Amino acid sequence: MNPQTVVRFAREGDAVPLGEFFLRSWRETGPDALGFTGADDEAIKEIASEAFLTDRLRSPNTKIVVAERQRRVLGFASIKRVGQREAELSGVVVLESETGHGLGTRLVRKASGAALSMGFSTLTVKTEAFNARAIGFYKKSGFVEMKRATEKVGKRRIPVMILRRELHQNTH
Repeated sequence: MNPQTVVRFAREGDAVPLGEFFLRSWRETGPDALGFTGADDEAIKEIASEAFLTDRLRSPNTKIVVAERQRRVLGFASIKRVGQREAELSGVVVLESETGHGLGTRLVRKASGAALSMGFSTLTVKTEAFNARAIGFYKKSGFVEMKRATEKVGKRRIPVMILRRELHQNTH
């Protein structure tokens, strides 16, 4: 029997497994992987730390969703408040070994539903402007291109695309 993958809201006790997930994902893909552009070992260690993740899990302005199988985190999505009625999908990561099975779609649906229930009407997301795979995924998920910009990540300047999605009751 194939163990079922569960998509659920993260709890405060998930800080350690989330940290392990970030480190595992970083090891699978490395610093040149799309989605991690500009990151380095030090930055990943910081966001994978129990203290950093516990702060995020406790924040009323952030909601984290995890995909897990047999208590092992396979993916996550995070939303954070950026305005009165706007949230940012500030991270969607699925282990490279688990891509192509609909986990990203399930994570975005759950995060979008959470954003709607928190009173947000708009969800934005940023990705590298050259990350065709992510751009295609977000467009398939109902996001449309708003604008392009350049952001400083570490010591590098990265061209990004900002996409937007209007949230409605049938979002999830």
